[in-house]
Amino acid sequence: MKINFKKNDRLYFLVSCFLALYYTFPFLIKYNYWGIRDWDLFTTVAAIPVGTVLHYGQFPFWNPYMAGGNVFFQHPEAAVLSPFVILYFLFGAVVGLKIQVLIAYFLGFCGSYKLFKQIGISSFAAMAGAVAYFGSVHFALHFTEGHIPFTHFCFLPWFIYFLLKSKEKPKNIIFASLTLALMVLGNGAAIPLLYTLTFSFLLFAIFSIEKKQLTFLKNFFISVFVGLAIAAIKFLPMVIYLFQIKWKGNPYEVIPLSALWKIFFGFNQTLFAKNYAQQYWGWHEYGAYISPLLVILALVALIKYFRKNVKWLLLLVIFLTIGLGDFSPYSPWALLSHLPGFSSARCTGRSFQFVILSFAILGGLGFDILKKTSLVMRYKLLKGFLYLIILVIVATNMVLAYPILSTAFTHKPSQVFRSPNFVQAVGTKNEVYRHFLENRGSLLPPWLSAYHRSRGLVDDSNNVDMEIILSGRAEIVHRFYTPNRIEYEINAIEPGDMVISMGYDEGWHATDGRTLFPKNDLIAFPFKKGNSKVILYYRTPYFYTGMLISIIAIIGCFLYGKKYGGISEH
Repeated sequence: MKINFKKNDRLYFLVSCFLALYYTFPFLIKYNYWGIRDWDLFTTVAAIPVGTVLHYGQFPFWNPYMAGGNVFFQHPEAAVLSPFVILYFLFGAVVGLKIQVLIAYFLGFCGSYKLFKQIGISSFAAMAGAVAYFGSVHFALHFTEGHIPFTHFCFLPWFIYFLLKSKEKPKNIIFASLTLALMVLGNGAAIPLLYTLTFSFLLFAIFSIEKKQLTFLKNFFISVFVGLAIAAIKFLPMVIYLFQIKWKGNPYEVIPLSALWKIFFGFNQTLFAKNYAQQYWGWHEYGAYISPLLVILALVALIKYFRKNVKWLLLLVIFLTIGLGDFSPYSPWALLSHLPGFSSARCTGRSFQFVILSFAILGGLGFDILKKTSLVMRYKLLKGFLYLIILVIVATNMVLAYPILSTAFTHKPSQVFRSPNFVQAVGTKNEVYRHFLENRGSLLPPWLSAYHRSRGLVDDSNNVDMEIILSGRAEIVHRFYTPNRIEYEINAIEPGDMVISMGYDEGWHATDGRTLFPKNDLIAFPFKKGNSKVILYYRTPYFYTGMLISIIAIIGCFLYGKKYGGISEH
């Protein structure tokens, strides 16, 4: 792979490094601190594959540590085959996730810059636009909340960029496909994938209408197909699982028009802000600051070249309207809620990032228009003032984001002792990572999308039994729980059935072929009279089918690139 960097590209590579370090410095300075809010949840999700491999030598198919046991590999917000997982193995989940945010910022800034340049924006304006978009408080709020899946939005500008380049060289479709595959194989197979596909489809549909040819739209569908095929090892079992386990959304959410000023122009952009009476979620689901100066530059682009730039206005309006939610039976959100993916979505304000993106593009175009006017070219003072406007836009984003990011890590790490024997415990919602380190499952973790409700054998005193004899008489001689494998030695006086404190899902089997069945959503099985050993194991359904499809797709991409002289961006 050969990518040529021009002088300005090399400069922005360094600028992106600086910006990524600036935004994540509050994380890195407290490198070993534990995070607030959803950081506890996603630190556990990041630690599970590491613990499963290092402690037990198993592939991380199953998660016994949350809500009484749930699927892991095929979960849309769990990462096993993502390159980011290497960070968890090298540095641990706590530090690895912070480096993941650092890399996400770097890729987001670089990708946004390349995208804006491809659209036709000058280097300086593209640099500023990248900060206006990916350096916005929208991402700072989500990262501070601990929404690790949002780091995979760093692939969105790259996906669009490579598709735009694919008209010149169709082989760039492979690059676009790879960015999508990375999103799926990582934590981004839910919200980032859903919104990336929605925004990109609308954009390339508009491009196809504008150009009166279907090249862009055709390449979009090819890249989506190839990208999902590359990631089929996860995508196939994930989709089948999501059809079985309905992920409940929130189709009735509404954001009033009166809240928009504080969402886009208010300075109270803090994680714990309460900015309007009907606010249902934390402010991380609403905050999307846009500088009024950027809006003015965007208006310049629309006034000067309306027909040429109206597509960005159209996208802006569409996603602003989606963000308003269910304000009428025919609102975009109400209609989208009937479609796969969006039927499980909630928090309508997540679409506001595309309002910011559209303004960033229009603002960059507006800057370039003003810079080329005869008046600005004639007077250096006006030119300097124009550059000052851009610097104010950038500085405002950076100044607003830093205090938000500084609130993410307040918990000093504490010493934890790991038990060799796994047990289930009721636990609390804010100590899931601690319980994981102690080798305990938490029946009451924070809510995670597409997971079963808490399931376990809990008595009236909130103690958790590891098993209960449903019928017959038997003594438990030995038990040993590992993530994908459970062993029992039973001495039965009378045959019967037993239920254990582990959630039941399709994919659980017994090595001796005995029939497993769900009892109150837990694993149950029969036992015979006498002394017997029962070994249960879990494998992700359709894992090997998906692996075969992925291998075929990767070989196909390799042969395609080799046939046409290697894969090159230029």
